[in-house]
Amino acid sequence: MRIKLIACEVFARELMFAAASSPHVVDLVLMPFGLHDTPDQLRTELQQEIDKTPPQRFDYIALGYGLCSRGTAGIYATVAPLVLPRAHDCITLLLGSRARYNEQFAQHPGTYYYSPGWIERKTGEVQQGAIGDAYAKRAEERFREYAEKYGEDNARFLIDLESLWVTNYTRAVFINTGFGNVDAYRGFTQQLANERGWEYAEIQGDLSFLVKLAHGEWDINDFLIVPRGRSIAESYDDSIVKEAPKL
Repeated sequence: MRIKLIACEVFARELMFAAASSPHVVDLVLMPFGLHDTPDQLRTELQQEIDKTPPQRFDYIALGYGLCSRGTAGIYATVAPLVLPRAHDCITLLLGSRARYNEQFAQHPGTYYYSPGWIERKTGEVQQGAIGDAYAKRAEERFREYAEKYGEDNARFLIDLESLWVTNYTRAVFINTGFGNVDAYRGFTQQLANERGWEYAEIQGDLSFLVKLAHGEWDINDFLIVPRGRSIAESYDDSIVKEAPKL
């Protein structure tokens, strides 16, 4: 079986491993991490990557994403059936199951998670070695952008609104998947937690979800398979996503 696996680059190390160990032929395409901040653009660029796939070259096109703020809702299968994990976001895929994600969320709702890919690939707000300065610099850049469009008063309001996420979190967790410079990632997360006054914790990642994705082990309880001519839709229940007619 030939699989085209289009994924967020936050999973770069983990999916390279999963693809290398797959019994199938897997072509891995990594998409920019920043797309998760703009769901409409994520949807557009994923659809473009799907549509440019040569017909009949792949048996399936798998997506290394969750629902991602509905960024994958509305994507439709054109040249091959689509496979999508039943997950809200990348954290579920890094923890290995929805059950473990739900357990973590129930026990520690105010948690911000960091993984090797998040730390390596993130651009803009957070840079290794200068976390506080990077936040301040990014805020200044955003303020100038907003001021040009909406005026200074509105710009200040928008910047304050964007910074509210910091006050809603009390815990920084490093998800250790065993890849890359673990000591550096751990230090990065600890430093950020200290600067924010958050609790620090480390939990072990679980690659089983990502391995199943690359290995073609698509149990219907964990993965949605969308036939050609159909699209991905939010299900608004525990299954998270469902297939629907093309919009």
